[in-house]
Amino acid sequence: MEELKGNQNTNIPGLNLSTLTGLNLDEYKGMADNSPINIMFCDLNFIITYVNQTSKDTLQKIEKFLPIRVNAIVGSSIDIFHKVPAHQRRILANDKNLPHRAIIAVGPEKLDLLVSAIYDSNQKYIGVMVTWDIVTQKLQVESNLARINSMMENIPINVMFSDMDFNITYVNTTSLKTLEKLEKYLPIRLNELVGSSIDVFHKNPAHQRRLLANDKNLPHRAIISVGPEKLSLLASAVYDGDKKYIGIMVTWEIITDRVVLTENIGEASRQLAAASEELNATSKQMSTNAEKTTSVANSTAASSEEVSQGVRSVATNTEEMSAAIKEIARNAAEASASSSLALKQAQNTNSIIVKLGESSKEIGNVIKVISSIAQQTNLLALNATIEAARAGDAGRGFAVVANEVKELAKQTAKATEDITNKITGIQSDSKSSIDAVTLISQSIEKLNSIATAIAASVEEQAATTNEVARIVQQSAEGVANITQNIKVVSEAAVQTSNGSSQVLISAKSLSELASKLDVLVKNIKV
Repeated sequence: MEELKGNQNTNIPGLNLSTLTGLNLDEYKGMADNSPINIMFCDLNFIITYVNQTSKDTLQKIEKFLPIRVNAIVGSSIDIFHKVPAHQRRILANDKNLPHRAIIAVGPEKLDLLVSAIYDSNQKYIGVMVTWDIVTQKLQVESNLARINSMMENIPINVMFSDMDFNITYVNTTSLKTLEKLEKYLPIRLNELVGSSIDVFHKNPAHQRRLLANDKNLPHRAIISVGPEKLSLLASAVYDGDKKYIGIMVTWEIITDRVVLTENIGEASRQLAAASEELNATSKQMSTNAEKTTSVANSTAASSEEVSQGVRSVATNTEEMSAAIKEIARNAAEASASSSLALKQAQNTNSIIVKLGESSKEIGNVIKVISSIAQQTNLLALNATIEAARAGDAGRGFAVVANEVKELAKQTAKATEDITNKITGIQSDSKSSIDAVTLISQSIEKLNSIATAIAASVEEQAATTNEVARIVQQSAEGVANITQNIKVVSEAAVQTSNGSSQVLISAKSLSELASKLDVLVKNIKV
């Protein structure tokens, strides 16, 4: 057995037999035997001389841990209960060391011993009385209470207790440290807190008293203001071993920052919801605009393609017209050259006519030349008419001239025929021939002038046609660029439409997130 702890400073007096005057030994023994307290006696030789019935009954519970049986204890030495008997003998040898308290271990059990001196009527120290009890459970409870108390003192949570009279009976260390920050806002000083009523924290104490008077109202959560700070309180019922409501435990914390944060989050969630609604509306408008843009771009692209085809057709026709005008210019140049030649021949014919009488054969040759010129002139006039028709409005004036040339060609042919018919009369009528040749010379000069004018007009027309061709080519390139740009715009519109659809989805997700955030904010318990 092991002595766990001892205390020699108890105030419990020894047993003085002189105080039992008037009682005989049997009466004294009867009192001890029937006492509900475990009592044992030993003499100064440390031999156990008496064990009352209560001790025997109690020892029966721990007999298996004892070195001897219970019925053999009387007459045994106290040394059997101690590992170091000399220590106990030194204490008990001198009554000045008594009373003495110690806790010893017997197996798993703990025994609380109170050793008191016994004196005779002459105040002579004659023995030792030991009153004892099994305190295993009590010590365990005390240990648990000490552990719980240590936990409460060191727990990083603010804890306070009040009894059923609503007086504060306990404030843990964490609470005191936290309250130091709020002391200037409290109605009392911190060192006055324990023993004060909870009423000091409330403007309307009656409400809190009614609430806390009935444990069915608990646990109860509340938020109170202490100066500028917000405190979250959780009041819980405290019960004793019999489940009796004996008081209130309040755990609390300063939540000012959390309240502000929650309010800010709530405001942010509301702004987020509003922004998501605006984004939703904007994305819908973007989608609508993108659809319109796509439609317009597609329509414009189709129109642009048609214009492009038209411009390409005009360019082709312009190239053909330019080639035709060049051909007309070449023919006009040839006509001018032929006219000059005809003029020279007509002039020669004038001198030849003087000699008609000398050579009718040469006149016949001249007539053939004139006939050939007339045929060529007629052909040129026909070609000029065709090219004028191709030139459209721009060739109308040219068509008139071509027609006149054609008429002149016919007249020339007719004159040639007349000359042929009158060859036999040439010699006799030279003057008429000269007049006719003169008329031919004038006509050829006129034809030469017309051919020159035609050449100038054709040259001017060619320059204009080249300019038109250049402009048409530039227009074709511009239309091609426009078509390409419209395709880019169309693709961008499609991408915008797709993007607006994605933005719409994101806006819906953002709206759902804002709703969830709003619900979370509402459910936050500060």
